[in-house]
Amino acid sequence: MKQLLPYLLIGALLPISACKKEVDYEAIDMGYEYFPNRVGAYIDYEVDSIHYGITVDTTQFFLREIIAEDFIDQEGNLAVQVERYKKFSMGAEYELTDVWVQLRTSTTGERVEENQRFVRMVFPMDADANWDGNAYNTLDEWTHTYGSIGGSYSLPPLSFTDVVRVNQRNNVNLVDQEEAWEVYARGIGLIHKRFKDIEFQNFEITGVDVEMKAIAYGSIQ
Repeated sequence: MKQLLPYLLIGALLPISACKKEVDYEAIDMGYEYFPNRVGAYIDYEVDSIHYGITVDTTQFFLREIIAEDFIDQEGNLAVQVERYKKFSMGAEYELTDVWVQLRTSTTGERVEENQRFVRMVFPMDADANWDGNAYNTLDEWTHTYGSIGGSYSLPPLSFTDVVRVNQRNNVNLVDQEEAWEVYARGIGLIHKRFKDIEFQNFEITGVDVEMKAIAYGSIQ
């Protein structure tokens, strides 16, 4: 009987192992297409910017972001250069103003803007996810969450059928007005952004209020 015991145990385990279902990771929608890195893709934005200080300066301009080329960064990740062009009227020619870096790892969508690295997204997308968008820079912690995943969005004359909203900041009181969020469209990228950081102190207002709206997108290749 002792000699048969090992075989009986193996036989009892076989049905359980045979019924175990393999996880198909390729079938999981990680959400990468909301943060695409296709070289040649571009997005045009209309930008309204207000700077509060000794004076109030209001500026409207047009911004074009082009994913220019990819490269391997110092950490060994595939990254892309984002060339940013600006003009102040529709009839003018775009002029290159700066170059940022964007990278998408298996778990994050990140941007290096003016030498500050921001975590714009985390993957896979989950309605309960939260993360520190400033985890890789020296700024104060800002907890980001997904406000919605999926659904349509309208920015006349453009409309989008599949978007995700990232809530970055919502802190409004008698002293501060901090409001920041971004909306991304699948297969396109960032289409709408609001960044408001205003402080009221000693009867003075300081800070910035910026809104970016996509007005065109496509590919130059």
